[in-house]
Amino acid sequence: MSNLRTFDLNLLVAFDVLMRELNVTRAAEQMFITQSAMSHVLHRLRQQPYQ
Repeated sequence: MSNLRTFDLNLLVAFDVLMRELNVTRAAEQMFITQSAMSHVLHRLRQQPYQ
């Protein structure tokens, strides 16, 4: 439960856009951030533990 309290819900928004676009660059454009920033978000998503 503590993981949910500290989970950044903005990652879910980014995940949704990434899954719709299936492309980091296009997803970044949709979120009005740089491709580098979206890659960082993707890295943070990959670091989340499964539970």
